[in-house]
Amino acid sequence: MGSGKQSFNYNLDNIEQTCQMAKALSSPIRLEILKLLIDKSMTMGELAQILYVSVSSVSMHTKVLQDAELITITPKPGKHGAQKVCGIKADKVVFDLFGVSGSVTKRSAKVMNISVGNYSEAEVNDPCGLVSIEDYVDIEDTRYGFYDPAHIDAQLIWFTSGYLKYHISNKYLAVKEVKSLNISFEVCAEAPGYNNTWPSDIYLKINDVLLHTFRVSGDYGGIRGINNPDWWSDSNTQYGELKMLSITKSGTFFNGKLISKRNIKSLKVSENYYFTFEIGVDKDSECPGGLNLFGGKFGNYAQDIRVEVQYN
Repeated sequence: MGSGKQSFNYNLDNIEQTCQMAKALSSPIRLEILKLLIDKSMTMGELAQILYVSVSSVSMHTKVLQDAELITITPKPGKHGAQKVCGIKADKVVFDLFGVSGSVTKRSAKVMNISVGNYSEAEVNDPCGLVSIEDYVDIEDTRYGFYDPAHIDAQLIWFTSGYLKYHISNKYLAVKEVKSLNISFEVCAEAPGYNNTWPSDIYLKINDVLLHTFRVSGDYGGIRGINNPDWWSDSNTQYGELKMLSITKSGTFFNGKLISKRNIKSLKVSENYYFTFEIGVDKDSECPGGLNLFGGKFGNYAQDIRVEVQYN
């Protein structure tokens, strides 16, 4: 039976990935972390105690190792909030710098993480609000916080109807080899407190073109969100559903299902210097149940709005 772990081989066919792995392995403390994780998984607190460094330092180093796919970091519920458990993901890493096949180098995927609070335009209706990892942004359940400079720090945003619009750099789309543009996010409806049976119709637009309206079943609670900070009340919204919009040369897909013939070319996502992504709730829809949009420090998925460009 296999270990389930991955083996990695690096050479000069893919310089970007080789550089990333070399960087991950260039730190003595990161090598010590890998050495400790060979025998068993450990929490960040345990690693910090053994290595005599701060938890924040361990968090920084483990993030580099995670990005290089050498380890996994998994939230685990505990008595004092969720703990992050680190485990080895790789089985073998081989550098064969001169084993170049001579084939054309394939571009590696590019990822941008857009903070949910980093929107460029907002038109929302009460009740609505934002919270950072530490507190509410301005006055709870009013629109004031949406136009406060601190809105960029938001990690959870909710509103009854309206929209948020993001201007996103298209620098990774200005090449012919683009295979797909993928945008993923965690979302649920918005009810008073929470209500697991509170449906809402949420729409998505790219460059002001309506691509899809989907329905979530409720504003989810009753089970604490894995990433929620300790101060966040159990009586509030806790987590959402992870959704993905994918735009390819052949059309647009939502969670893997074709929803539109609109494609990369017709949506003009590579023109100018940016494209826009809009998410909202139309007050005249069949189920205008609002929305909650989660950042990486709330909900069940440790990610912000994740924008990924894949190449052929």
